[in-house]
Amino acid sequence: MAEKEVKLFVDVNNDIKDKVIICQSNADRLGVKNGDSIEILNIDNNLKKTASVKISDSILDFAGQFSKNLLEELQFSGVELTVRPTSASAKLKPTLHIPKVPPTQPISAPQPTAQPAPQFTPTPAPQPRSASQPSLSPLPTPPPAPIPQLTPTPAPQPRPAPQPSLSPLPSRPPPPMEIPQPGIGKPIIEPTAPVEPFPNRIDINMLQNQKNGIILTPMLDNGIEGGRVQLSSGILQQLGLGQGMLIGWEDPLTRSMGSARIDASNISMNEIKMSMDTYEDTNIQADQIVVYSTEPPIQQASELMLEVQSQPNLMGYALISPRTQHTLSIQMDDILAFEDELTGAMGAGKVEVLESVPENTIVIDAEILEASGIGSFEVKVYKNQRTIIPLQSISLGISPISGENMWEIISTARENVDSMKGWISNYIIFKGIKLRWSAVNIACSIIATVPDLTGDIFARVTQNTTLSLSPIGLVPFNAILIIDISRSMMARDVFVTNIAPAIEGIKAAMESREIQEFLKHFKDGINIPRRISAAFAAVLFLSEKVGRGFGEKVSVIRFADEAQILPFSNSFYMDSASGKKGVLEEAARMIVDRIGNSYGQATNMGSAMIQAHNVLNEFQKMNPDQPTMIVLLTDGVPTDKQIFLEEIKKLADNINTITYIVGLGNPDRELMTRAASLCGGEYFEPEDAGELLVWYSKRARDLTVKMKAHKEGL
Repeated sequence: MAEKEVKLFVDVNNDIKDKVIICQSNADRLGVKNGDSIEILNIDNNLKKTASVKISDSILDFAGQFSKNLLEELQFSGVELTVRPTSASAKLKPTLHIPKVPPTQPISAPQPTAQPAPQFTPTPAPQPRSASQPSLSPLPTPPPAPIPQLTPTPAPQPRPAPQPSLSPLPSRPPPPMEIPQPGIGKPIIEPTAPVEPFPNRIDINMLQNQKNGIILTPMLDNGIEGGRVQLSSGILQQLGLGQGMLIGWEDPLTRSMGSARIDASNISMNEIKMSMDTYEDTNIQADQIVVYSTEPPIQQASELMLEVQSQPNLMGYALISPRTQHTLSIQMDDILAFEDELTGAMGAGKVEVLESVPENTIVIDAEILEASGIGSFEVKVYKNQRTIIPLQSISLGISPISGENMWEIISTARENVDSMKGWISNYIIFKGIKLRWSAVNIACSIIATVPDLTGDIFARVTQNTTLSLSPIGLVPFNAILIIDISRSMMARDVFVTNIAPAIEGIKAAMESREIQEFLKHFKDGINIPRRISAAFAAVLFLSEKVGRGFGEKVSVIRFADEAQILPFSNSFYMDSASGKKGVLEEAARMIVDRIGNSYGQATNMGSAMIQAHNVLNEFQKMNPDQPTMIVLLTDGVPTDKQIFLEEIKKLADNINTITYIVGLGNPDRELMTRAASLCGGEYFEPEDAGELLVWYSKRARDLTVKMKAHKEGL
């Protein structure tokens, strides 16, 4: 008899419409044939649809191909659908196969011995007789050949519907064979002996002992990535394995085997989850399989000796295998330390686990490996237990990886300060590390940090770390010195100490009487006026620039009630390429006279910044790509504050300028600090004349860009 219904796993076929494709065995169960109608039921919502049947030998017993439009109309979102014949479908009936009987031919009856021929009484409807006992007619004419009695062909037995579990379906018995009857020449149908579908089967408990494995039930989950399976953490512990490692399995019926990488999952300890592809590719037929480890169990250790490989552009990471991860008990975001036992060189990097890394290998970022000084083929690797300290500030020496345009590299970093900070924060910072940011052609080395990196301290850059960038190599730059000469600058409170080197340098460079007299103001242990200190700082800066001899230009602006640009040789700047002693002394005498011996009432700092912008525009017309440093020295609060703020904002948008501010006396420290920070510079407040002169001397040679952790508005 035909079955009432069959449950099938659903496979979508976009090339058909209003059709279901099933295998021949399921068609036999339902009692349908090609073109018949069947009813499809979605038991999740009780929606029904009628479709046409198509039979195909390529369809599996437990599955069916359904047209997309049917699934949409059934609002299907599950795994199985129920199919059953409609009332109009043909029912499967037993079929009697009777061969055609040829026309009656006379035959010679067998001659009985010692017995008379039996009487034969004809009947209205001849009944088939046994082929082994033919009946003889008493008539003189030969009787027609008897029709052999045929056994009706049994109807195919319906196969059981597939169950939700993953147990294999029984094999179909082979069809009965037709065997000719001796002496008659007509076939009769006899069933053949059943064939064992799994000749290699083994008891599952015996297989478990052989493999030292665990018996689990396979479950289907098509959301699992191909080539992987899911196991519970408890099963992984029993097998001595971990995430990403390999397991194998064997089917006790088919003896087919498979293997896959493991994903730990929160599932039952009695199950192993896999995709349909993995299930079918490894020919699983049994309800349960034996799962076993293909790798030695993990042995916990505090350190390992691993072979070293390097790879560029790993962004501060060290790559290890899953076995190394579980052996060292490494978690994501942990830090790996590695050490050359021969030389004591060491380094560290953030860990990343890759299944493609060999078990006895660590792959280290080429930048870190080079910076660490490790030269051995093997290193000792262990989980870092040191505290990774956050850096308050870090000073980087910057140079191009290729090319020679230093300032272009500084400007690029300045424009991408957040990206640069994000890039360098990937690395564990240790003493002597050198890095390359290939994406923007920047090579950098650690010049200094706060706190200092001593010994084997590891540190990291955070969003709160201040970066300072200094070009490694020559970067010519122009300068604009802005000096406050308001009345308060006459206050005598700058202590003279540690200035002997500066005085001797100026004396050697300038022999004029005016300069020699000016230097007599500076005697150790006394206080001098602020304006005298400012004038000396400007003269020293100018002397350092001329000594470089790179054609850098220096302009000086003084301000009080108004702002004035000092004229040098009938120009608004002095060209340091001159190198002539007379030109330098003339400029120095003007600075001493116009700044050291002058003063005003107000502090119109905004007007001074406007004049600085005018000079800057002229500098950029001469050489657009050459940077300019602006140094503002003041002891007060701008009386035209709004104008000052507007001009500072303009300078902040100009990547070719850096603005430093020096405070003497009682300036508006908060405002000056924010203004300098916004413009890539710093606010500096010296304790005495010696600190002031050293700072100016260094600024004449050093173009350092300060990039604060957070830019603040004004």
